[in-house]
Amino acid sequence: MRSTLTIGLALAFLSSLASALDQDRTVDVFTWPLSASSSKTIAQITYNSTFATINSYNAPSFSASDDIVRVGFYHSSGAWSGIATSALNFAPGKDKKLVLHVNGGGELYHIGFRASEGLGTSSATSNTKDGMSVEVVKVKSGPTPHLNRPVVLSPDGSAPEKEPEKSFFQKYWWAIAGVLLLQVVMSMGKGE
Repeated sequence: MRSTLTIGLALAFLSSLASALDQDRTVDVFTWPLSASSSKTIAQITYNSTFATINSYNAPSFSASDDIVRVGFYHSSGAWSGIATSALNFAPGKDKKLVLHVNGGGELYHIGFRASEGLGTSSATSNTKDGMSVEVVKVKSGPTPHLNRPVVLSPDGSAPEKEPEKSFFQKYWWAIAGVLLLQVVMSMGKGE
């Protein structure tokens, strides 16, 4: 009885610790037409390292002269991060998706945007509100080089010697002999 209580308390502690480490964060997403002097908020999103929720979404409206629109957010340092897309991607009949790229610590470092012709979203990590959905994508670690591999020594303790490289004739003598033999055989047939 006592051991099950101890295990239960330990599991409860570990689960609360894990949920505390995966904090919910909030980001404001902006659109900024190239002709405009400032950006406008279109969405407020709450996210953690695995899931995101759209708190509010206001469909943007652009003037006819706006062809390109920037979509992005401001870092805590005040720097802008985002992408540029066509203003036509915000048309009423299109499904729009914001892709939040988070690093290993769960912090947002980049934002992406996709629009499609009303195909719907099937991602388990997306949340939809008024035609806008959001997805969280974690950064993937790239391949690591194999550094400091041990040197394989021969049984006597010395480093193995590389074989000397063969010359062209040493490598392809059989092909040269075959061509010469073929030439000899062909020349004998012409004499008849």
